[in-house]
Amino acid sequence: MIPFKKHLFNNKNIPVKFSIFYLFTGIFGILSLDKFIKVFFQYNNVSEQGPLTIGLLFFILMGLIVFIILNHMQKVIKRIDKSYNDLKERDKQRLIPYEFALNNSVDAIYWFTLDAKFIYVNEAACEMLGYTQEEFLEMNLEDMDPQFTRETAIKRMIDIKNTKDWRLETTQKKKDNSIFPVEVSGHAFKHNGVDYICAFGRDMTQRINDRNRITSINQELQKSLEEKNILLKEIHHRVKNNMEIISSLLSMQLRRAQDEEVKYILKQSKSRINTMALVHEFLYLGENLAYINVQEYIKKLIDDIKELYISQNTKLNVELHIDKLVFSTNRCIQIGMVLHELCVNSLKYAFKEDRDNLLCIHMRENGENIHIKIRDNGEGLENIKELYKSESIGMQLIHSIVEDQLDATIEFINNNGLECNIVFPKEEEDL
Repeated sequence: MIPFKKHLFNNKNIPVKFSIFYLFTGIFGILSLDKFIKVFFQYNNVSEQGPLTIGLLFFILMGLIVFIILNHMQKVIKRIDKSYNDLKERDKQRLIPYEFALNNSVDAIYWFTLDAKFIYVNEAACEMLGYTQEEFLEMNLEDMDPQFTRETAIKRMIDIKNTKDWRLETTQKKKDNSIFPVEVSGHAFKHNGVDYICAFGRDMTQRINDRNRITSINQELQKSLEEKNILLKEIHHRVKNNMEIISSLLSMQLRRAQDEEVKYILKQSKSRINTMALVHEFLYLGENLAYINVQEYIKKLIDDIKELYISQNTKLNVELHIDKLVFSTNRCIQIGMVLHELCVNSLKYAFKEDRDNLLCIHMRENGENIHIKIRDNGEGLENIKELYKSESIGMQLIHSIVEDQLDATIEFINNNGLECNIVFPKEEEDL
């Protein structure tokens, strides 16, 4: 019985159910009234009490029917009212996160009609501009942004509607008439068939201040860097000049020396100093104060060694095959000193005035290593092992740099002359 009642008195198709209920109630009432009248007339005089009794019974029956109908309608209305209130409460609970997000957004949020009139603003907009929500609802876009007029404000709404991801950097006016920069993005949306504009405004005052501060810091750092570069160039220039002074003193001593061995020692010392000075010259003249182009450095180094050690009557061809490499100052000095000693050794012992002499220098990347090969076309050596045990300053310098500083391996072989192979890691160790 309860399911039937629940089904009968739910809120669906109420007019039809009321009509059916009224029809059945009326039929039942008429049948009951007819039966009651027959019984009544059987025991009473019709002429005296009939009309009044019939009217009274009809009135009572209709009142009962109306009562039943109105009572049910009242229950239905209460259920409808309760359902409506429950729906409002559910909608309210559902909208709480959205309202929280809107009101606690860092950005100001504005809703406009297409004629640039405010219809909603969040709390951030009120705080940012100093107006209340009620004041905003009486304003237009041009009241907040002095760059717009009535016509251009409406045109801007149309532009936002027709532009995806619309953005603009502009200014806005607060209630106290102060102007501040703002970044605005806008999007169009439709509600109940009507077009609206939703805009997001972000105060750019802090961002611009930070940007200006960073720009100022960068300018100061750039100025400091330029001063540092100038200072470093000056240091390299002075080091080079000091080495040239030492080289000049050695040249003066060389001219006065009588002993050939002393002359050769002084010449070697002068050449070694020039090798180191050349690095500082490249740093002074180059754009990069930390690294040196190896190709250019070795080419200039070999030219200086030839000028110092080769007579005009000696023919010497130099083959350079060097990959594009960039080394630090320290590594360039290390490699330059090794090449210097090996080349001077070839110039001293392998090359002759009466034949074509050849000096090959190869330097290439091989995976994680650098491979250097220096070969001459001299007669080579009968006992290669002597080079590993030599007590000459040059060979001791080579082994010291190769093994202790470059962390490299060195090998001497006879290959139509003397050939030296050096392999060292491409990555430099931090000092």
